[in-house]
Amino acid sequence: MLSLGAGPVRVIAAAAGMALAAIGTAVAAADRPASRAAQPGFSKPEATCFWEGPISTKRPTTRGYDGRNFNFAEESATYWMARFSLPEGSELELRGRYPYGRYMSFNTYTEGAPIDTLSDPSVDPDPGSTNPFQPGARREVKKRSFTITVSAAAPPGEGAREPNTIYGNQSAGVIELFYRVYEPDPGRDLTGGAGLPEPTLVDSSGASVTGEQVCAAVNDPNREIPGQPIAEALWETARQSPGCDGETNPAYDPPRWERFFNVDYASLAVVTDCTEAGRQGRLAMEPDLEGGFYSNRDSAYVFAHLSRKFGPLFVVQAKLPRFPRTFREPKRMPEGDLRFWSLCTAESRVTLRTPDCLSDRQVLKQSGRNYTVVVSKRADRPENARRRCGIAWLDWGERGDGVGDPDYAALIMRNMLVSPDFENAIQRVPRPTEEEAVMGPHFPRSEYSTIEDFEARGC
Repeated sequence: MLSLGAGPVRVIAAAAGMALAAIGTAVAAADRPASRAAQPGFSKPEATCFWEGPISTKRPTTRGYDGRNFNFAEESATYWMARFSLPEGSELELRGRYPYGRYMSFNTYTEGAPIDTLSDPSVDPDPGSTNPFQPGARREVKKRSFTITVSAAAPPGEGAREPNTIYGNQSAGVIELFYRVYEPDPGRDLTGGAGLPEPTLVDSSGASVTGEQVCAAVNDPNREIPGQPIAEALWETARQSPGCDGETNPAYDPPRWERFFNVDYASLAVVTDCTEAGRQGRLAMEPDLEGGFYSNRDSAYVFAHLSRKFGPLFVVQAKLPRFPRTFREPKRMPEGDLRFWSLCTAESRVTLRTPDCLSDRQVLKQSGRNYTVVVSKRADRPENARRRCGIAWLDWGERGDGVGDPDYAALIMRNMLVSPDFENAIQRVPRPTEEEAVMGPHFPRSEYSTIEDFEARGC
């Protein structure tokens, strides 16, 4: 566990911890249901009695919830949530079809931290079917069915897992299960043309029920989309911590990139890093790799806080990892350093909102897979931050932190499902301060700039 120190810093950090403990406070969803007829483009149901959703930046859920507010959501992803409790001795089977797209996975959570995952390479197909996500597999194969089991048990030790099983650890509370689909192939719906996995409840005797009967037997009454926000007052108090510049904290120049280990450790930076002693004390910690904000166990993240008070433009340069170009619809699944990469802007912990994202395929590469991304408000976009100049542009967002500071933003970089051979992956960063050394040419070297200075670079 982390030591929060003494004095005012400890008081503020303790208050932050209390807010983080209130995980049960979910982001409220609107009551008015959305008409499916008014939401064209789905060949399959976008939600069922079991699956709540779709949680997407592209459209609201069937209950009206805006997916941009879902724990710093990724634009290329669609999420579905199921919250339920299994009767003693029973298991839940999910029968589905592999989507036509970049990636799929299942994650279970306790208080917003992932406890288990089952991602597409680990999902064995049904007899006679093929897993199209295996490297070299035919992606357009017609027989693409799978069956997985959701167990109420805690995740077992290494080597003790049952095949095609994800563990929910129901002893810690209701099971929260999330299903993800990334980048459906062109022309496919948000499920990747596969629909949603259908549940079957199997009791200890082997008897089973399906459809609406499953929902009646297991669903938790709370169907709200969960989040991990903090109160606006707490955010403002933390920014004004002793030794901090309340106008720019937690942003700095030069920018500070760090790996996301867990919510508490990341939040502590706002109250400790304003002084050299506080920052060195935090960086000397060895935080647990617990995740949070309903993060994906297949993903690792580095992030930085920004402020336009240091400059209206933020320029990021690095080398792009190799990734499978599934959007070009290759006949066989390509390999890569990782399955997916992205860079997203974010508002504050109060709103958890994502203004904009660039996925790997949207970043314009220069020689040697190098790229340049300019982050700015739309009105400040330089003339040379265009495709014709080989420079990608990312929207800073108009709302800043979402609660009164229009100059704030955060940047989040994702590495998802990395190859064992990719030594520069964020996943390889073992502790704070080692991000740049481990990531090497893939580390986001960045600086603030003015419009005039950046446009002077030309194309």
